[in-house]
Amino acid sequence: MFKKLSLLLLVFFQIGLSAQSTPAPGANTPEANLIQMLSSIGPNQWKDVEFQLVTVSPSPTVTTAFGHSALRVLYGKPFESQDFYLDFGEYDESASFVWRFLKGEAKFFIKIRTMADAYTFWDRTGRGMVASQFILTLEQKQKFAKEILDIIEKKREGYEYDNFEANCVTFIRDILGNVYGKPLQLETEKNKSTWRSRLLPYAAKVFWLRFCEKLLLDHDTDMVRNPKDLIYLPYDLLIAAEDGKLVKDKELLHRDFWKLPESADVLGFVTFAIFIFLVASQIPGYLKQRFSSVGRKLFGIISVFCGTFTLIVILFTSFPFMNDTIMFLVFTPVDYLLFLKGKITSRSYQYFLYGRLTMLGLALLLRLTVLPQSIDAALFFTVLFFVLSYINFRKERTEELTETNA
Repeated sequence: MFKKLSLLLLVFFQIGLSAQSTPAPGANTPEANLIQMLSSIGPNQWKDVEFQLVTVSPSPTVTTAFGHSALRVLYGKPFESQDFYLDFGEYDESASFVWRFLKGEAKFFIKIRTMADAYTFWDRTGRGMVASQFILTLEQKQKFAKEILDIIEKKREGYEYDNFEANCVTFIRDILGNVYGKPLQLETEKNKSTWRSRLLPYAAKVFWLRFCEKLLLDHDTDMVRNPKDLIYLPYDLLIAAEDGKLVKDKELLHRDFWKLPESADVLGFVTFAIFIFLVASQIPGYLKQRFSSVGRKLFGIISVFCGTFTLIVILFTSFPFMNDTIMFLVFTPVDYLLFLKGKITSRSYQYFLYGRLTMLGLALLLRLTVLPQSIDAALFFTVLFFVLSYINFRKERTEELTETNA
């Protein structure tokens, strides 16, 4: 999913538009022209102004897996000089950006383009582009314009991006709430009312995204959210606007050449099969005789890799929805000792097993109390693996002592 670890969660969610440097507003920039237009429209001209929600479809790359949302302000003929595209989520792609992003100090910006420029960009990507016109009274149109002008000024120096609470969708969601006088809400099933549950259908289509979702998202993403805060993804924003009867006249601006099909959770199925094998390899019987060592070493490889990756993210990045992940107690670099069975003393290996069972007990305690994170499958199979490993170790130890005494 990620081209580099340093871009880890930049691509985890929907920072979808290509990055371009954000110049200061000048006399002939689209931003300056939009501000001038909205500030100078007369009372009799508002009826000809349109505000639209632009929704861009996902594509199979890690930076575009969730789609994108933007606003369109149109006065006059489409794709001419007074047709504007407002994007919430542009960033400065300078060399220092990645480091500042990982430290939580990166600034994102509101970018205004001409609609023609935005159309050309999305046309090159092959992604679908739909515009939905908002149903507004003249008074609401003026309020919409004021909201846009206010946020442009307020965020002129940039803002701190948050994948769930300050992104291209949430800014539009909040503007709509202010314009219509009530929060925009997403009505959904009870089992889909967490941030994690909303992103799973998208994550299933991108292997590395699913991998990181399993390892890194903490309990914040598993909390039940209210219908307003649940809206942070582009299609959810569109659905909420349609269900609330806020839009009409959906117009297909550009066909989606990707047309991504629904995807099975390949990583979930593969992971489940692997853990079934790992546990089975430790159950006394034929499989243990044949595959005990292979299963132990394979588990060691998986745990060391996943645990190291998780710790690096926790220690060297500053994402609020990862700070409290307890997956590092389930998978850990300490499991490299699984490779050393027979090479270290039995007492040392026994202490290792005691330590791992203690870590897993702590993970279970945290899972059931203060940090109810969705780690049940990984925790269950890992506990089962180490319980069986400890039973086998005690049996082998007893047999060794019996032979020695004999």
